[in-house]
Amino acid sequence: VLDLAADVNGHIQETLSGIRLVKSSGAERMERGRFRDLTERYFRMFVRTERWRALASPLTEMLAAIGTVVILWMGANLVLSDQALTGAQFVGFLALSLKLYSPVKYAAKFPALVQPGLVGAERVFEFLDSPAEINDRTGALPFPELRKGVRFDDVSFAYRQGQPVLSHIDLEVPAGTVTALVGPSGAGKTTLVDLLGRFYDVTDGRISVDDVDLRDIRIEDLRGSLGIVSQETVLFHDTVRANIAYGRPDATDEDVQAAARAANAHAFVQALPDGYDTVVGERGTELSGGQRQRIAIARALLRDPPILIFDEATSALDTESERLVQDAIERLLRGRTVFVIAHRLSTIQRADTIVVLESGRIVEQGRHEQLLEARGTYQRLHEMQFRETSAQAE
Repeated sequence: VLDLAADVNGHIQETLSGIRLVKSSGAERMERGRFRDLTERYFRMFVRTERWRALASPLTEMLAAIGTVVILWMGANLVLSDQALTGAQFVGFLALSLKLYSPVKYAAKFPALVQPGLVGAERVFEFLDSPAEINDRTGALPFPELRKGVRFDDVSFAYRQGQPVLSHIDLEVPAGTVTALVGPSGAGKTTLVDLLGRFYDVTDGRISVDDVDLRDIRIEDLRGSLGIVSQETVLFHDTVRANIAYGRPDATDEDVQAAARAANAHAFVQALPDGYDTVVGERGTELSGGQRQRIAIARALLRDPPILIFDEATSALDTESERLVQDAIERLLRGRTVFVIAHRLSTIQRADTIVVLESGRIVEQGRHEQLLEARGTYQRLHEMQFRETSAQAE
């Protein structure tokens, strides 16, 4: 029953989160049918389970009554016919047997009472008992000051054994520089930066910060030194102030507002009904895409991490929002070591190094002008985007 209830709740959440797709596809009738099928199965199973649970109490009462009648009949025979018992002995035995009925009836109903809790507990403890995949090593070190930079030494990674996503990555990222990762979808760009935050551990090779292996750094310190701004901005159902100050509970109102100004967010936040106390709604539904991105950038500015990761941070924005976000990003980049994943090559032309990935390998590396002159994968991607932009303009 609980499994079916989870299926119903999952379907509702999935449908509501994709409500625009449902409406634009005219799939309301199909979704109603799917919902009806799920709820009917849940209803039938629920009624069946509740019927058996409801029968537990009357069945135990009936069995107790039958037992009492049997004891009275046999006891009366023993007292009156066989005279094997005296009246006092029989009454004493009857009183003791009636005292036992209550715990026996409770024990009989106990499985029906606790079964829902046991099923729920099984799901909870299955989650709680699952081992953490990434753990600190004994004697893990604090995050270094990041004076030299980040280095990938012959790094390979596979989600499944025998199916490598990254192969033999050698990359040097000096401190304070901007490194752009480009390439076709599935090239391994996001996986590469996920390894930097130890969301996964490398299969082979080594990633180091100032010559210290990431696996020797405390995970809390490592991830606290990363600022991640992705295309899918995560905002909580809380105020604008709380979302900007997330991860920095000691931040003052002045700190929050300074970060919002640097992220080009202060003006639109001031125009909201309650300013910085405005609740943004679940996943930031009260804000536009560009506004959500600027809130995320303000959050990263407030945390002031030494390493920044931008994962397609402007790809889903219109031209005006992209300009405002890009201006905020320019402020955020100063003095930090930055990894930028971008499909729009126009946004990363000023990067210190552009790394081109294809099929999990680095195929080209250099500055924008150098890569265009090399007439390789980067130049092909650049021309493809130029043609698409020209076609859209026409």
